[in-house]
Amino acid sequence: MSRSFNGQTLTFKWAVAITCVLLPGADPAHAGRPDHPKTVTIEKVTVAPRDSKTATVSFDLSWKGSWRHEGNHDAVWVFFKVQADGGTDWQPVRLVADKVLNPAGYGQDKGGTPLDFIVPRGEDGFVGMFVRRAEFGQGTVRTAGVTAVWDFAASEHITRDVNVSMRAFGIEMVYVPTGPYYLGTHAHTDMNDFYRYRKGEGKQTPYHVTGPGAIPTGRQEDRLWASGAQPDDGDEIPASFPNGYPAIYCMKKMITGSDYCGFLNTLALEEAAKRYCPAINRSGIAPDYTYSVNEEQAVHNLNPLSWADGAVFGAWAGLRPMTELEFEKITVGPIEPGWDTGHSLDFPSYWDVRDSNGWRLMLERVVTVGNPEGRCFKGTHGRGTLQVPADWPQDDAVGVGFRGGYGPKSRPSQRLRAATVDPEQGRFYGWRGVRTAPEGVGL
Repeated sequence: MSRSFNGQTLTFKWAVAITCVLLPGADPAHAGRPDHPKTVTIEKVTVAPRDSKTATVSFDLSWKGSWRHEGNHDAVWVFFKVQADGGTDWQPVRLVADKVLNPAGYGQDKGGTPLDFIVPRGEDGFVGMFVRRAEFGQGTVRTAGVTAVWDFAASEHITRDVNVSMRAFGIEMVYVPTGPYYLGTHAHTDMNDFYRYRKGEGKQTPYHVTGPGAIPTGRQEDRLWASGAQPDDGDEIPASFPNGYPAIYCMKKMITGSDYCGFLNTLALEEAAKRYCPAINRSGIAPDYTYSVNEEQAVHNLNPLSWADGAVFGAWAGLRPMTELEFEKITVGPIEPGWDTGHSLDFPSYWDVRDSNGWRLMLERVVTVGNPEGRCFKGTHGRGTLQVPADWPQDDAVGVGFRGGYGPKSRPSQRLRAATVDPEQGRFYGWRGVRTAPEGVGL
């Protein structure tokens, strides 16, 4: 088609984009929580020229179980993949924005739920956007004509003369705000638990994280220490390591069958075969498989996933791994731990991150401070490709451990496997990503 902009004629041969609809035509129950379905739907994705370097991506968006109030809110992390006509590779769409919150060109049709649009910036930014309620409220979000701005000049092999197909993906997230929290608990002294070191004090007390920056560690007064899986004695957890104090967006659930199926169907054949999870259906003749899930598989937390499976998915989605410090903040919130907080029982997330800790839940893979490789993690986000950033623990999972999950002692402060290295796919091994929240977006 041909469109005129400021006296210039820009010819696009772009096809109407392929729509990636999550859970098409279904209204399934959330795994283990029938009152919390995962029902993000993105449809009617189209692309139209905007100027000589950018285009407008439009789509309809809805999700159930949404909220925004004084404490926190949920959101959907929306990102896109594009494929040139005749090409084989799906590549990330780079967005363009003049500011982080509600940039020019981002909006929606009238009549739907009012929304905010947040586009993270920086070297690892512009790979997606958070969409949240613009006002306090709860219930179903439903709106048409959501728009985002694509910097198509940044895409390889895509020009105004090339047909393109586009897929849109949405992952439900929960905002965990900036603020202090506690590591460890008064009530337990299990192996590896965190505590505040006090010379000559027989009873452990939790360590209070009161700000961003480095955390002093060791057997010196008032430093963070642990009974095993320890950081360096007399040193510190670096300021670059995500310590849980700054705000983050955390995946509301772990990777689901629907999330992972969409991921596999954008990969080259060899890469998809390497990342295949046996809980996903596949059809066709090797290696030319198509991957699919039924309604039940679509909404369940997916396992077994190896560390590399989850890490590559996180990089592809523009997210990053969580740290074990962030895990405690996500679960406990700002409350000082004690028996009256339920800390010794199945402990649901203070912020309503789902399935984060409990008797029959999967283990969370986290970057650990109990290993030097883990302490090198700087919180870099994936850039929409399959390349795992250099500061992340690599395929051997050295620097990764487990928190939460299955068992009678499942509680937020338990660190029995905090530094256990296991890179393989294993039963009850899932994966959940996070993204550091941009500054200034507020609650």
